[in-house]
Amino acid sequence: MKSIINISKLWVMGIVCASLFSGCKKDGFLEVPNTGAVSSETAFSTESSADLVLNDIYSNLPDLNNFIFEPFDSWADDLMTGFNWNISSQVARNKSTINSNTVLWYDWAAASMWLDWTTLYGRVRKCNVFIEGVENSELSQEYKDKKIGEARVMRAFFYHQLWMLYGGVPVITKPDNRETDGDEIFHARASFDETFSFIQKELEEAAALLPANNGNDGAGKITRGAALTIKGWVELFYASKHNNPANDLSRWATAAATNKQVMQLGYSLYPKYDEFFFTTGNDNNEGILYREYLTIKQGSNIIGYQGPNNVGTQWLSWGGSTPTQELVDDYAMANGKAITDPGSGYDENNPYANREPRFRQSVLYNGNTFNGVTFLSAVGSGNNAIDLADATDNTNTGYCTKKRMDTTVNIFQWAASAQNYYFFRYAEVLLNYAEAQNEAVGPDASVYEALDQIRTRAGIPTFSEVYPGATQAQMRDLIRRERRIELAFEGKRYFDLIRWELAEVNLNKVMHGMKITPKTGGGYTYERINAIPSGAPQWSFDKTKNYLLPIPLSAIGRNPAMKDHQNPGYN
Repeated sequence: MKSIINISKLWVMGIVCASLFSGCKKDGFLEVPNTGAVSSETAFSTESSADLVLNDIYSNLPDLNNFIFEPFDSWADDLMTGFNWNISSQVARNKSTINSNTVLWYDWAAASMWLDWTTLYGRVRKCNVFIEGVENSELSQEYKDKKIGEARVMRAFFYHQLWMLYGGVPVITKPDNRETDGDEIFHARASFDETFSFIQKELEEAAALLPANNGNDGAGKITRGAALTIKGWVELFYASKHNNPANDLSRWATAAATNKQVMQLGYSLYPKYDEFFFTTGNDNNEGILYREYLTIKQGSNIIGYQGPNNVGTQWLSWGGSTPTQELVDDYAMANGKAITDPGSGYDENNPYANREPRFRQSVLYNGNTFNGVTFLSAVGSGNNAIDLADATDNTNTGYCTKKRMDTTVNIFQWAASAQNYYFFRYAEVLLNYAEAQNEAVGPDASVYEALDQIRTRAGIPTFSEVYPGATQAQMRDLIRRERRIELAFEGKRYFDLIRWELAEVNLNKVMHGMKITPKTGGGYTYERINAIPSGAPQWSFDKTKNYLLPIPLSAIGRNPAMKDHQNPGYN
């Protein structure tokens, strides 16, 4: 059977140009072919044409440098938005109210659709079409192995998103066609364990087909490192408390071993933590799986949505990313100790003094600088003053986000930044390994070694120096705090709370901010306050249902094999 494939504008333009300039008869010009689709034989006749199909799949990696208005971290306890009309403020924060009809994304904002069941299966289908087309083509075996390996990793990536969000899902590995397949297109739901096993096996087999590590020389293409990193992450997710209630230690050992494989592929940490996320940091050997951007034409708009509202007197952003006091409290002191540790030197009357470098690189607090301008959020301080009534777009917590806001370009020029978006980077591999190894065997020397690399790059004393001889339980808490700080604002926190089974605790309480009031004669007073006033939707999480999202009723209605397979607690 001949498949029909919708492909990129470039390919379509090529066919259109060929038709227009090939000459025509008097009436033939009206016989216009469908230039938006081509046969599979044409699409996979040459490597260059097949690459266009594969590039379209790459373009379906979530566009999270353009996630309009709100980052996924607003679903967790690290930040909230400065405005209150959006999904994260009205629904995702108050998760206990979610039901089968709740809309959790914006259908007018493609960047937010990565959560959507139907969107994710559309991306899986694109992978299936490519894999089948290349397998049945006359292209070289070398090309087939490498490109099918890339497509299988991306398919596993989309499946791992479905799996984390919805649990067990139908596993589809070929492009179904109703005309030829009949009712076989209706796939039953696989179990959570079966879906995990599929993803794990796909990534293991694909890794063997791919080059080890291109660093950023690979122009964003999938490598063995990417395959194994995703594999190590899903194994860690599978080993964690919520999915491993019996605490099967072999699951932790498996995750540790896979992450160790990645550690042996030659990746390294970029020397400057803050610059790594800017355009000037794109040339690095830390990024493992990432989406690339092109300044102006296909640039990052993140700063216009999630940066501070104003820079001096000039408006910049919607203010869609305002960190919570809970996150701020987890940043260490410059001596490497937690603010609650004896001898930390923390001063509640001067709370931002002597904090670790990642704090000032990641969080805009009263007195920090942004693009060379001092940021002021104290009461009555001007354009960025804290919004105590939740009435404007200004911060409700007294903080704005600095990390990933690229000030190496003209911040007022739309889409000026070509900064990468990183789905996985080497620092996370080190954290994944440390966590898995600590749970498998305890805090051995290799756990300290992995964590010490992260702290050395951060510019603070290492775990070996600050916390020698930690117990397994102590190390667990240290790793979780370090992970929260190192990976802040990278879309990781929500799934960490899910797998640790802490969502029912951390997402079931009011978040806080810092009210800073100028004192007569100079200085400030600091008061911890509720981030939003009473009466507004507060944080809630129903542990009987919210560890998974509801499967859309439309998806269940279209598939008879999914009847009565809604996730528990939803109707």
